Amino acid sequence: MIRTMAGPTIRRRQLGAALRQLRADADETREQTAFVLGCSPTKVTYLESGRNVIGKTELIVLLQHYDAGDKLDALEELRTEAGKRGWWSTARLPEWLAAYVGLETEASSVRSFELELIPGLLQTEAYARDLHVLRGALKPDDLERRVQARLRRQERLTGSDPLQLSAVVSQAALTRCAQSTVAAEQFEQLLEWAKLPNVEIRILPFALGLHSGMSGAFTLLSFPDGLLPDAGWQEYALGGHIIDDDSDVATLTRLFDELRSQALGCDESLTLLAEIPEYTH
Repeated sequence: MIRTMAGPTIRRRQLGAALRQLRADADETREQTAFVLGCSPTKVTYLESGRNVIGKTELIVLLQHYDAGDKLDALEELRTEAGKRGWWSTARLPEWLAAYVGLETEASSVRSFELELIPGLLQTEAYARDLHVLRGALKPDDLERRVQARLRRQERLTGSDPLQLSAVVSQAALTRCAQSTVAAEQFEQLLEWAKLPNVEIRILPFALGLHSGMSGAFTLLSFPDGLLPDAGWQEYALGGHIIDDDSDVATLTRLFDELRSQALGCDESLTLLAEIPEYTH
């Protein structure tokens, strides 16, 4: 039975996992499956990762080939749900970002570690716009769509089923923000976000010195009722990628827990948040 609470991104990945399991049960390679479908092995990879949704005719062919025709009704229902479009599909986001936003939109909790930036879910419109302007690669219309999409993502924090957010932020990100023209609004907004029962903000202080998170920022996502395993995300100058290898996700989870334990407590972090704009000027 398909639960309607899950969105298309979760359904895509569930469908892909089901196809991957069927192929494994049949003891076939991607190349063999690609030959059956008359496509490239790369397409099979995309179907099994949830990047693309298999067509109905292709699904029927595969199930017949795998001698698994009894699974058609359930997988066709899953395929139909996976083919629906989320709001992010009309925002003209690059494919790499749309893949993450789809997962974030359907996650139940997000754990974020940031070194140089205010976490995306906590950024004001002005701060987000300034960041995109500094990167300089977007046309004005694309820049505005990207900013509005970021604001749309923040609605998860205050909706009827609010996202749980735990953010560990390096003091460096806050000190850099304090030097900008958008600092006052951004710090005020951070203090407001921190009042929400589903938002936790902890600052990793300079006093800690060298730490294990200096190699880069990352995000971890968890999903309701175990519909999907936890996933990770890392973004860089030219894009970003989803991390779904179990061992890699486990490593990031241990790293986040360590950084969270080394960060200031919530109350201490709020005190420092209120003080940073004053002593940086």
